[in-house]
Amino acid sequence: MQRLYAIALTSFREAIRDRILFAVLGLGAASVCLGLGMGALSVNEATRIVVDHGVVTISLLSNLVAIFLGANFLYKELELRTLYVLLARPVGRHELVLGKFVGILMTVAVFIALTATVLLGLVTLTAAEENVASIQRTEYAMSVLHGLAGTRLARLGLLTGFLTVSGIALLVPRVRRLLTIGAVLPLSIALFAFFAFVGHLAAPAETSFVLSACALVIAEVAVTASFAMLFSSFSTPFVTGLMSAGAFAIARSTWLMQNIRSQQFPLAMRQMLAGIAKVIPNLHLFVPSRPVLQPDDPTFSTVTYVLQGAAYASAYASVLLVFAAWLFRRRDLV
Repeated sequence: MQRLYAIALTSFREAIRDRILFAVLGLGAASVCLGLGMGALSVNEATRIVVDHGVVTISLLSNLVAIFLGANFLYKELELRTLYVLLARPVGRHELVLGKFVGILMTVAVFIALTATVLLGLVTLTAAEENVASIQRTEYAMSVLHGLAGTRLARLGLLTGFLTVSGIALLVPRVRRLLTIGAVLPLSIALFAFFAFVGHLAAPAETSFVLSACALVIAEVAVTASFAMLFSSFSTPFVTGLMSAGAFAIARSTWLMQNIRSQQFPLAMRQMLAGIAKVIPNLHLFVPSRPVLQPDDPTFSTVTYVLQGAAYASAYASVLLVFAAWLFRRRDLV
């Protein structure tokens, strides 16, 4: 476990020092904020549009980050010749694969926490404007902050200023060197928990939807990262990226393969697609519609659905990682 933690920690540090990831994080925050403008065009549906757009953004960009990291982690070790130093120590190749996988999950967890924090902040703003009762609850819990930010423009200014200062600070090399898992994970989780609490006061249903969706995104990312580690165990980053993106697209389409009824497709093709859908993981389960996460049936448990999704993702990720470790052990590194 110590060796696994050391590899995961090193991978996490490498990931958070990559400027491309900061660009993706900025893109995610900007895209989530774009949902605010889209919601302003609706009639009494601003909060729902902001949440739906934000969840889709978090899901797609999180999987993109997982594919990017999975395609480069093992190859960087080979390219920089650091892999030979690691393998000269009592470190197995399977430990290296698993450690890199855990490093990806850590990095994506930070990305999701920070992006979802922005989303929950916007949910609080829009819900407070739509519902007078939510304004009263928000004022009761945050009277001081609400007094400092009495207008929508001021609240948006505070959020934008925080994101700007954070982005500028991350450009400083000394600050990036101080970013360790001991500092980043607790900070991002603390911010996420704080805005989740505030968002629950203003919009309980929408906040619960965001929390459930983020949990499902992490489970989905585990499967996507496993595909990336599998392909990177025997191919180059470019090929790994293409195959991982293709596997992600196919896995998102398994529901369509299973339920296709068009007569334009021959029966043999429909049977073939249905067979593929039974083997490929169904990532459509991790992007359910609103009635699934906000059911009218009081006997349905959203927590149970999320736990079942996590178990489903763990099973597929375990199988893919076992194959990845087996292929990497058989790979000729000379």
